[in-house]
Amino acid sequence: MNLNLIEQQGFSLIQTVDETSQTVAWKAVQRTLERTVILRILKPEAASDPAAVSHFLTIARIVSRIKSESIASIFDIVSAEGLHYVVMEHVEGPTLEELVSANGPLPVERVLRIAASLIASLEQLWESAHVVHRNLKSSTIRLAVRGVAKITDFSLAIQAGPGVNATAMDGGNIVGTPCYLSPEQAQGAHTLTTQSDMYALGVVLYHLSTGTVPFENQDVVSILAAHVKQQIPPPHHLNPALPVSFSWLLHRLMMKNPNNRYPDWQVVLQDIRFLLTGNQPSCVCPGEEYLSTIEAFDDKAIPVLAARESDPQIRLKPTRRTSGRLAAYQSKNIQDEHTSEIRRETLIKEFTCWLALLLWLAAIFWFRAVWQAVPKPDADESPLPHLAPALANLPQTVAAQAGQADGSTPTNQPGETNISSEKPAAPAAPPPPPPQKASETVSVDAPVPDAPEPTQEAVLPSGIPDALAARLADALATGSPSAALRALQADPARFLEKPRLAEFLGSVPEADDMVADYLRSQIGKPLIFERNGKQRTVIPRSVGNGIISVETNGRGIDIAISDLTADEKLRWIERPRSATHNAAYCLALMRSSRREEIPTHAASCPPFVAPLLTEAAKRAAATAQP
Repeated sequence: MNLNLIEQQGFSLIQTVDETSQTVAWKAVQRTLERTVILRILKPEAASDPAAVSHFLTIARIVSRIKSESIASIFDIVSAEGLHYVVMEHVEGPTLEELVSANGPLPVERVLRIAASLIASLEQLWESAHVVHRNLKSSTIRLAVRGVAKITDFSLAIQAGPGVNATAMDGGNIVGTPCYLSPEQAQGAHTLTTQSDMYALGVVLYHLSTGTVPFENQDVVSILAAHVKQQIPPPHHLNPALPVSFSWLLHRLMMKNPNNRYPDWQVVLQDIRFLLTGNQPSCVCPGEEYLSTIEAFDDKAIPVLAARESDPQIRLKPTRRTSGRLAAYQSKNIQDEHTSEIRRETLIKEFTCWLALLLWLAAIFWFRAVWQAVPKPDADESPLPHLAPALANLPQTVAAQAGQADGSTPTNQPGETNISSEKPAAPAAPPPPPPQKASETVSVDAPVPDAPEPTQEAVLPSGIPDALAARLADALATGSPSAALRALQADPARFLEKPRLAEFLGSVPEADDMVADYLRSQIGKPLIFERNGKQRTVIPRSVGNGIISVETNGRGIDIAISDLTADEKLRWIERPRSATHNAAYCLALMRSSRREEIPTHAASCPPFVAPLLTEAAKRAAATAQP
């Protein structure tokens, strides 16, 4: 960058004040007019690209024609000897970020008036030339001496007319300040509208009114994902001085879907005027089918402003809410846009799981009682025909306990042997029964010898034998449903839920398959991958046979899904909505750093699977590398 040439053109450079991916801003003195200015200079790498130069100069000319006091004025545009820069107004005063850091959240009336002044400029940019700012944030809006908020940076602004690819000039990369990006920007959308700036304005107003920037203190990848899928509390829950209607304003500005935000800036401005004059805005209660980054809440809208008894005019009361009622709101599952239904469905599902678990336990005790108390069943109807002879003549202690349990005296059925109610002093071991051929039938009237007491695995027809449960938990701890299915099929044990368990395990997808399914839906979209501790933006081109073919920096790379870490795989698996997907999500969590989430998702699985997943999580934790 030839700074000497700038000095020769009549400017004395003082210091750098800002830097973006394509420009650097210098504070300077224009010697001929003896005034302080800001020089926004195009960096050499961008200056060598004719398309970038043309874009930079075009945006500067458009902004220079906007007549608004909330935009820093452009005095001159210079292109000479490969150097391109814009001479801009130097705004004395702090940025909005500095103002909040020094004084805390601003009064709601001041926040709304700042918003109204910014909207006037953003509307002109869009209506005159379809310009989208793309980087509206608290740190580039300065408060002038007269209290006017001014936008001071347009280095990432673009003309987003029909058919314009918003990411073409950025090489397919996602640009902007992560905490202020709209969900569509975070996903690398090619088409942007002024609704993206509405979302960013909502973030700015959230910061000014609460002192908090959404999703700050997270890494870049997590922030981008949060804008798409996560939610934050409404501002009046963080700052009780804020009215409920202000939260509804931000609720609509920050809708996840740009089509659900305000249709144009005039409607936003109208709602702000309603808020300032004590009328109810149009944004109140937009409907539960609309998902916003601001969590929905149950508070009914109330007038923003309250009139004092001695003042006929309605005035804002920024230091106290007009309603003392504390709002209660619902946290929503951000994967489903039907925000209110999600919580209701979750509660119903949890209740159903607990009810099923109780019924399952009751069934176990009932089967045990029946197994011990019921006399010999018919051989044709018995679920275990090979045990029919043994059931016909139960051991003395079992029969005695069965009789005591119901208060009756045991009686002999035809073909049964009398059993004394007194325990013999030294019972002799019964002789082994003669071998019976497979083709022979057993007479129900013929006496049969006492059968040996069944083992633990044989007396649990509705539960999984302990030995098999341990093998299944070990298999599930590896994260593979197919390994657990093979262990189940190889075990000869019989129990009531075995067919259902086998069917369920057979329908649980592998984690790698779920990753592949999601990435197929993202083909052609920029994504941020993390490998070996480094993040890079890639564009998936194809997914097949466990291989992701991506493009990055103009070259192709193949990535094996099996080489991804467990935490990286979880980033590319959609949140589960069914029992089988909840089980698959639990298995993906087994080898990750988020293993503590397994019990939550296991609760959404059938009761004959949930305990196995919980036990598998314990075993995975015990064998995990420190």
